[in-house]
Amino acid sequence: MPRVLVVEDSRTQAQQIQLLLEDASFEVELAAHGLEAMAALKRTVPDIVLTDLEMPNMNGLELVSAIRRDFAWVPVVLMTAHGSEAIAAHALAKGAASYIPKAFLPQDVVPTLERILALTN
Repeated sequence: MPRVLVVEDSRTQAQQIQLLLEDASFEVELAAHGLEAMAALKRTVPDIVLTDLEMPNMNGLELVSAIRRDFAWVPVVLMTAHGSEAIAAHALAKGAASYIPKAFLPQDVVPTLERILALTN
């Protein structure tokens, strides 16, 4: 069962994402922001990280950079409600494996994570 760390500051959205992923047989750990996510990574390294862009303490792009630096083998997928092609390009340039607009999350998150995990295993 693949392990995913979901980094989302909205508790409601985090729980919705958790249910989507658990229904697809992912093991899910939640973190409320980037600093909490880095602490979680130091305890147990997941197979993949799914992170929001806009968060307090450490935003998604900062988290992508920190994970690339300390856990370079862990793929990171960025998600945001306020996405654009420029943000997606910036996220990919920072080292994100993919980018999902939150509007498409229900239908795109599982196939995106499965595709990336298939490429990294």
